[in-house]
Amino acid sequence: MRVYVEQHVEGLAELDRFLSTLPENIQRKMLNSALRAAGKPVLDQAKQNIRSLFGSSPRYTGTLEAGVVIAKQRNTGLAARVNVKTKKPRGNKTNDVIHGVKKPYGRDPFYGRFLEKGTSKMPARPFLGPAGYARQSDAGRALNASLQQQIARWCKANGVKFVPGGAYD
Repeated sequence: MRVYVEQHVEGLAELDRFLSTLPENIQRKMLNSALRAAGKPVLDQAKQNIRSLFGSSPRYTGTLEAGVVIAKQRNTGLAARVNVKTKKPRGNKTNDVIHGVKKPYGRDPFYGRFLEKGTSKMPARPFLGPAGYARQSDAGRALNASLQQQIARWCKANGVKFVPGGAYD
């Protein structure tokens, strides 16, 4: 289940020039941290959507809400990507009984994809896609703030002066 949200950002040329002067591992850490910060508003909205759509149900357990997480995408090469998604269960099978139903994998939020996209017998009740679109601008602001904070912290620790739009030394 993937929902893509595009964000237009200005000032990337100067940011790219500055970041290219940093070691690659520092660049990756800054970018991944900023992307996680950008995913937080979307995550919060998705959880709020889940509570408003399904929270009044007598069978609501909170499994889907607890299962929506921010996760770093592995093996993306030079690109950086962070997903807001439902997590897969880990470990051995458990035989939890939840609301009188035996669940072989315990609290597994696998059914979130069926709610988001629907099935042949059930209409879609999306919670993640609308969260991405509703909090798109907040995610952009969080990304910007996080990058600025990290760059300022790194510059202070390493004695580097950086003026956005200007020269740095």
